[in-house]
Amino acid sequence: MAAVVMDTVLPFVDFTSLLPHPEKLRLQAQELGYACFRGLLPPADVMDLRRRILELCSGEGWLDAGAPILAGIAAKGCRVVEGEAAWFRFYAKAQRLRAFHALNHHPALLAAIGALIGGPVLPHPRVISRVVMPGTARHTTPPHQDYWYIHGTRETWTTWLPLGDCPSELGGLALLPGSHLRGVLPMRPSLGPGGQEVDADLAGDWHTGPMHCGDVLVFNSLTVHQARDNHTADRVRLSADFRYQSPQEPIDPASLRPHGDVVSWDDIYAGWPAEDPLKSYWKQTNPSPCAR
Repeated sequence: MAAVVMDTVLPFVDFTSLLPHPEKLRLQAQELGYACFRGLLPPADVMDLRRRILELCSGEGWLDAGAPILAGIAAKGCRVVEGEAAWFRFYAKAQRLRAFHALNHHPALLAAIGALIGGPVLPHPRVISRVVMPGTARHTTPPHQDYWYIHGTRETWTTWLPLGDCPSELGGLALLPGSHLRGVLPMRPSLGPGGQEVDADLAGDWHTGPMHCGDVLVFNSLTVHQARDNHTADRVRLSADFRYQSPQEPIDPASLRPHGDVVSWDDIYAGWPAEDPLKSYWKQTNPSPCAR
């Protein structure tokens, strides 16, 4: 089990009513280090990407062929985890999905992030997808700060959204509110995606809870967070991570490359329309690179 035990667990604070009041939204998000928006995205838009990713999983033999594909039922005994050869083969295909990159630019997401940061928004093109099988708790994402991996501006904000309903038994995400105010924390090697975890006292009131399709979590790059174990017998958990910042702030060049460098942009774009506006869109903003 890569995740840490949380002594005290409270539900996410719902920020949805603050969207028309950006000043209040920013103040509360700066205090807690995150915002939770219920029903921010149309479920149909999220389910479209869920279907496409599950079709790729099915093609790899990871799903029960006798169950409806949208149910996301794992094939008996399938325990594939990130870092395996089968994962990289699947992930290269997932990165080629235009729908994956398009959801990163959804108008509702950009509007919410714009209210949160108080200005123009630069979506990072490095989009991330997670496929978490049952029975793989040893590889659950450990507590960490995104900044340790992404650098750039500390005012980068990550969105985490489940691709489908995510009840508590399926896992989801947990956050340590106010942890962003502690600055950059030390890290140590760990199991799970990223291979590192925060090496510090993580006692406090963690926030977590079930998420419905269309709900979105947004949190600062310094906010400590971790995945929760998938306790279901046979269900796959799907989620996506997108990151955003002001185009005036510095960005690490790695955040402008495909996640994991499993494929190149040329490979990703090969099957897209020739004049697709999503292709290399960030070059129009000319973001300032930062040195690690």
